[in-house]
Amino acid sequence: MSNMPTIHDLPLGARVRAELERMIEDGTLAPGERLNEVALAKRLGVSRGPVREAARSLERLGLVTVILNRGAFVRTVPLDEALDGYALNGLLFGFGCAQLAPIITAEQGLELRGLFEGMDEAVRDGDRERFFGLNIRFHERIMAFSRNRQVEAVYQVQARKLLLFRRRSFDRVGSMAESNAEHRRILDALFAGDAELARRSAETHTRSGRARFLSSIETPAAD
Repeated sequence: MSNMPTIHDLPLGARVRAELERMIEDGTLAPGERLNEVALAKRLGVSRGPVREAARSLERLGLVTVILNRGAFVRTVPLDEALDGYALNGLLFGFGCAQLAPIITAEQGLELRGLFEGMDEAVRDGDRERFFGLNIRFHERIMAFSRNRQVEAVYQVQARKLLLFRRRSFDRVGSMAESNAEHRRILDALFAGDAELARRSAETHTRSGRARFLSSIETPAAD
């Protein structure tokens, strides 16, 4: 049995913050939506204080905007900032993949392949939510395996901001399959130990993700 801590093992404040962050990331709380302290406190079974503190913490992460005398709102990211974020994440993810290629272990490779295969199953099942979660994990694990804590930290900050709208990138039919085909090319480069190919594949993947995002905002979201 795993001894890994779960969200229920966290202190109250951290647990509330994690729940609000999850609700923002999965779209339960949409960009621009006000964080109703009373309703959220009731939903989470806590008082309003922890919800208010969690909102302030999420503001520091760039997920929430707190407006004096109006309350806290899920942050809406301007288009130019979103595109800048994609550009920066492409560089960071490319760097992480290049760092990992020469040092990847068999155990790390198995974990990444498992995530890739899970995404393949999600594509076949049309399960966008599962694909989205595994996709996030795939990127996070590559950055963690790359052994550069500072780059990983910056990447995580930017990735959180991109999560505010990346979900729509997979609305279009075929977009999940396209994304996972790009993951396969990244894995092939990592398993070959080819740092430069891994970098190029990762940067291409991010540019393609940017294109999918732009396509999603030009096309009405699917029901």
